Amino acid sequence: MSADNFLNFNEEEDYSEKVELCRQAYKNGDLSELNFSEEEFDYLLGFFADEFNDDLVLMLSQIAYLRHPYSSDLTVRYSDALIVNREPEKAVAILEKQLGFDSSNSDVYFLLGRGQLKMGNNELARDYISHAMTLSPEEQEEMLYTAALDYIDAGSYEFALEYLEKINSDNPENIAIFNDMAFCLERTKRYEESIVFYEKYLDKEPFNDNVWFNVGTIYATLEKYDKAIEAFNYSLALNPANSSVMYNKAIVHINTEQYDKAVDTLKEFIELEPYDSFAITALADSCLKIGMTEESGKYAKMALELDPESPDANTYMAYICMLKEDYNEALIFLRKVMSDVTINFNIIAEALLKSYRVSNMPEFLVYHIAAMYYTNDDEGLDSGYEELIKHDIIWQNMLQNLIPDININKQ
Repeated sequence: MSADNFLNFNEEEDYSEKVELCRQAYKNGDLSELNFSEEEFDYLLGFFADEFNDDLVLMLSQIAYLRHPYSSDLTVRYSDALIVNREPEKAVAILEKQLGFDSSNSDVYFLLGRGQLKMGNNELARDYISHAMTLSPEEQEEMLYTAALDYIDAGSYEFALEYLEKINSDNPENIAIFNDMAFCLERTKRYEESIVFYEKYLDKEPFNDNVWFNVGTIYATLEKYDKAIEAFNYSLALNPANSSVMYNKAIVHINTEQYDKAVDTLKEFIELEPYDSFAITALADSCLKIGMTEESGKYAKMALELDPESPDANTYMAYICMLKEDYNEALIFLRKVMSDVTINFNIIAEALLKSYRVSNMPEFLVYHIAAMYYTNDDEGLDSGYEELIKHDIIWQNMLQNLIPDININKQ
């Protein structure tokens, strides 16, 4: 072993001890008592940054900055940590002061750009970032990509695309950005272009189940349902436990009225996500659509156990009880939902009228008239009210209380 290697080995060993010292001090809340050289702080901050321990990095970088206030490198480290931890105003104030001592440092200009970006000052941010790239052209691609990710984080997808497209123009073989470009294009509703870049990414990285999921979601948005299902199936083949893919696949089956397939897919989904009341309610609805009344009731009850106030689950239970001619039970569920204008009145409208005719219970007629009102069926509304006035006035009052805006005197 050479003398140089021997010295390097000992240096790494020393840093390893300091890493553990920092970990323990952080755990004990004693980090502020530590004191290292500028080089040691720089090494430790880089080490913990690679571990994505943002809280430790922020605390340690602040200590380093206070211990060595004239160190440009540690000032940059601290400013970067502040930006990562969403304190851009503080970072910008420190960096603007640093410019007076270090006006040719590209890192200072770049972080000023990132700080202004985080503060929403896009034009100023672009000026700083452009100047940073002028000072360090060999780092241009990395700067563009980092700034693009900042814009994505801020929801500024058009600005992100501008930088990503610049990278793609200069280096079209950089596949790492294809997924980000596709995502930004998707977010800006440029779906066809988004598909192109997702597929470019998949040409190089075909085993990414999340990207296949994104492709399926876009095809579903474009109503290209066969391609959506194909993409979802690829995703599930790569990761059978990806419940988000499974749920979206079921929604496509529902949208295309393939309720038998929706039932099968949703059953698989709730094995993975047994407490998702929305999925269980969708399963109850799909079962109902293909005549599986008992199954629908079973799943509606499951949904109600998870969310007793669920409008959809209560509506399905009411409908199933009416089909079974269990009218008193049906009314229990109907009373929970009939004042909710968001429920699907089309599901129960006909059953409400039939229940009234069979049971001669005026409350069903009141709810049927409400369903006619909310589905804009004027003919059904008129005929329903003509029938209602044959009964005691308390039922007209009930209707008026249920729908204050209805004109019950129009006859």
